[in-house]
Amino acid sequence: MAIYHCSIKIISRTGGRSAVASAAYRAGEKLYNDETGLIHDFTHKGGVIMNEILLPKNAPMEYQNRETLWNEVQKIEKRSDAQMAREVEVALPVELTREEQIACVRAFVKENFINQGMIADWALHDKGDGNPHAHIMLTVRELDEGHAWMAKQRTVFANARDEYGRAIYNPNLPVYDPKDKKTTAVYRIPVLDENGNQKTRVRKGKGCEYLWEKISIPLNDWNDHSQAEKWRASWADYCNHFLSPENQIDHRSYERQGVDKEPAIHEGVTARNMERDGNISDRCETNRMIREQNSLKEKIRELSCQISELILQKVRELYDRFRELGRSVTVDKQTGRTVRFDGRNAGGERTVKAGEESVGRAARRVADIKRAVAEIERDIEETDHRTAELKKKIDRKGQERNERLQRLRERRAASGSHGGDAGTDRRSTERTFTGERDKLRAAGDDINAFIASLDAKERGAEEKRYDSIAKRAAREAERERRTIEEERKDVIRRKNYSRGGR
Repeated sequence: MAIYHCSIKIISRTGGRSAVASAAYRAGEKLYNDETGLIHDFTHKGGVIMNEILLPKNAPMEYQNRETLWNEVQKIEKRSDAQMAREVEVALPVELTREEQIACVRAFVKENFINQGMIADWALHDKGDGNPHAHIMLTVRELDEGHAWMAKQRTVFANARDEYGRAIYNPNLPVYDPKDKKTTAVYRIPVLDENGNQKTRVRKGKGCEYLWEKISIPLNDWNDHSQAEKWRASWADYCNHFLSPENQIDHRSYERQGVDKEPAIHEGVTARNMERDGNISDRCETNRMIREQNSLKEKIRELSCQISELILQKVRELYDRFRELGRSVTVDKQTGRTVRFDGRNAGGERTVKAGEESVGRAARRVADIKRAVAEIERDIEETDHRTAELKKKIDRKGQERNERLQRLRERRAASGSHGGDAGTDRRSTERTFTGERDKLRAAGDDINAFIASLDAKERGAEEKRYDSIAKRAAREAERERRTIEEERKDVIRRKNYSRGGR
């Protein structure tokens, strides 16, 4: 399966960020910032494969210039905490060619953003380290037909209250209109004080004014959480259009997919550089533990499947035996006894001797089936017991791992390190994780041994069953031989008797 990654975040003025600087970094270009007078030069940044700007129908062509576009955005966004752009970062599957990666991103951007009225400025990054990805910067305001930036939201009078008594805006109800007070005045919601009376204020030259609840509503749904889910699902769909069936990706978490698998944590560049230099990173070591834990769970699932298949096979064998017995056993209408008739006399009537032999054979077969059922029940009980023990061991290992992870987080928080520990702590961590790996390997050996024992028991049961069938066939053959011998002797006696009579 290919790797899925799609993150969405806002680029705002909070923290001193700049839309022009962000665009210059992602595109690997040199841009002048009209607001600060600074030049943001990232022309020497490596790994930028390509970049382009895609415009909706209402955008002017001059916005194809990256410097012009983002300086205009910064001019319209005047608040100190204004949201200037939205960024969508996606990981590109390494299974795709470069042309397929570009086509996939371009189709995804046009469908989800350009058609909704956003301007998209995106760049493809690949440093050759197996992590190709794309940065997509999006405008947060729409453009009208005159190429002017539209407002993000508008303020309206609240026209209803929710179940908790809070003022809300209900789009299905009329809104108060000062030009039509007669019909819309009932849809105003007063601002109440602690005593339940409507609040007022005194304005110079206007006297006393009553206060009414107002609500700010967005002019588009780009900030809705539902849009993020839609975009993430769309990215998976576009990638899967280019990927082979065995490499399909899913935007949902393992939990939402119903997969009993623990996700790995983000390692980051610092942790990977530490591992490359021969050191041990807590994050990388944690992911190794998670992978071993998932491997152990996978072995448990395989074992459960093998046990289920074994039980199903035994049940099928029992069912076939009972069907065979049902076809050969009938009830005598005169005596009400269950008998089995295998022989016929010369006149076509079933012989009593053959019926008695069939009854005995059926009784023996029923006894054999009961013994087989008892053996299967013992095997099932033993398997359930071992499975319960293995599940307890899994739970105990998971609890111990969570406790170790918590201690690692506390130690990392205390030391202020984000990549890993060094010196004595690192050697202690290495010894701890080495011991845990040995325990997990031992648990895996136990599982393999248990599977081997099940195979041995199955082979033994098969050998016993075949031996029983062979013995039963030998007894049947001996019985038939004796019957034929008795009939031959009886024929000889009748012949001798008839000759003596003559």
